[in-house]
Order: sequence, then structure tokens, then C-alpha cells
Amino acid sequence: MLLACLSAFLPAAALADETVQKISFQPQVKGLNCLKPETRSMITELVAKIGPIQITSTCGGRHARHSQHYLGRAIDFRPLATSSRKAAAAARSLAAVGGVGTYSNGLVHADVGAREAYWHGHKRSRYAAGHKRGRYARLARNGG
Repeated sequence: MLLACLSAFLPAAALADETVQKISFQPQVKGLNCLKPETRSMITELVAKIGPIQITSTCGGRHARHSQHYLGRAIDFRPLATSSRKAAAAARSLAAVGGVGTYSNGLVHADVGAREAYWHGHKRSRYAAGHKRGRYARLARNGG
């Protein structure tokens, strides 16, 4: 009986260890402890679909004012075995994922927030895309 109980838990434990082995971190990322359980589950599902990832941002760092990162509900990552486009598509297919974005530098954002949001483009900063276009238009009009 005890052996049957233990064998029922072994595959889940092995999956967790296998998932951890497929995750690397950039030096500024201190681990997954700040993330909500649903975010960690999303990471497990994502790694099972796309393979190894390098997490570049979790809860710390600089993000938008009301970012899901600060709530422990988002990660930024670099897929290591597939393209960022395919990784974003895989993330969007997960039921728990609310927002997915891709950046021009190859990073992907995935969060478990309630609002569905998708984007592609430059790494978002404190300037919105509309402001960037306006700035470029001003530079063109002013000759520089």
C-alpha cells in the first residue's frame, strides 16, 4: 500500500525536478519564490510545451506602474529551444495566461493576470508607442 502511494507521487516530483532543470536565470533574478503558485504552474506548463527557458525578470526590477510583475503574476523569459513567436503562441494557448507580449530583443512576457492583453514590438518603457511615433514625427519635421 505504501509503495502504491509513493509511486503515485513520484511522477509529479520527477516532473517538477525536470522543469527546474530546464529553467535558467539571468543574474539579477533571484529565483521563483516571489511568484504566486498560479504563476509557477504556468511556468511548468510552458516549459513542458516549449522546452528550456531563461527567466530574465520576475518580481524585481523596473516595470510599468501597475505591472503584474509586482504582484508575482508575471515573468519575462527567453525561449532557448524555439523562437519567441512560437513561445508566445504556446503561452497564449495556456488557459491560465492573461497577457503575452513579445519584444524586439527576443524576450517574451507572460502573465496570469485577469485581463487578456497581447502585444509585439519594442520593449515597453515609460513611453507609450503613440508617444514614440510622435517623437519620431517631430524629429523628422525638425530635420533631425
